[in-house]
Amino acid sequence: MATTRKGGRPPAGLRAGERVGDYKRLTVRLPDDVRAELDAISYVTARPQWKVLIEAIQAFAGTGGRLSEDEQRRVKAAVRLVQS
Repeated sequence: MATTRKGGRPPAGLRAGERVGDYKRLTVRLPDDVRAELDAISYVTARPQWKVLIEAIQAFAGTGGRLSEDEQRRVKAAVRLVQS
């Protein structure tokens, strides 16, 4: 017997059952070069920008990981392309 699935996208929060739409909204003003880096990191790592920011905050606090050397090189290359 086939299982039925709901239509639409599954919830995409950090923890099971959480939805991003339920999170508090934050507005941030960024210089162009920092925004270009955020865009590049999001693209290179295939992560949404909200998740990149969460991981950056966790890394700053010492509770998160870092980009690999390969990802760092790819981000720098992407930023150079955007800025040229």
